[in-house]
Amino acid sequence: MKVVKVDATSSTNSFLKEFVKTHSQKQLYCVVARHQVEGRGQRGTAWSSEPGKNLTFSVYLPGLKSIYKDTFKLSALVALAIKKVLNTYDIPKLSIKWPNDILSRQFKIGGILIENMITQNKEGASVVGVGLNVNQDQFSNLPKASSMKIMSNRVFDLDVLLSDLLIEFEKIPHLFNALSLKSILSLYYDSLFKFEKVTMLQFPNGDLAQGLIRGIDNYGRLVVEFEEDRLESYDVKEIQIKY
Repeated sequence: MKVVKVDATSSTNSFLKEFVKTHSQKQLYCVVARHQVEGRGQRGTAWSSEPGKNLTFSVYLPGLKSIYKDTFKLSALVALAIKKVLNTYDIPKLSIKWPNDILSRQFKIGGILIENMITQNKEGASVVGVGLNVNQDQFSNLPKASSMKIMSNRVFDLDVLLSDLLIEFEKIPHLFNALSLKSILSLYYDSLFKFEKVTMLQFPNGDLAQGLIRGIDNYGRLVVEFEEDRLESYDVKEIQIKY
């Protein structure tokens, strides 16, 4: 995979989408920034990262069949790849909070933002943005945020960690095309935060409700069981898991 390093950019996803327009779109690319000025997360939220302390990067993944129908399959594979690498670094009590936040001991240490593209020959492709809190020590006004360093009391080499992550990312296009959503979800559920447990949920209007997380449907929506065996499905903008 070709890696492009930049000192600062507004967003590695935006940078990479422009980059691939003028470069070979069959090749896997990674753009990694020492400082991301306008990082983005799910639901249009900002991703704040202290320069030089963390990993903020995006990967261009070409050749994804039916990506527009199977976006969640890619989301799950990316989250599982990150968790697999972090397990080798002995980061404690890792889990994935739907749809793709990476938690350690119920603190968020990583987030993922996926944006789909169509290449010139109409093949599916995606730009996968990752923000991973690695060596940052403090997170002002973010009580649920943490880092690998805080969780493990160790300092990590960003270049080595990125290399390990990209080895797993290179496998994703093949896995995406070869595996069914059902088979991927079986792995995803093993890591899913609060799976088959009653948890507090919040709706966009601020209302709270308790529900049992039953899994993910074919559209990537969270399936929740409420009282009287009532099942409901929600997309990422319709519900949040409180923790």
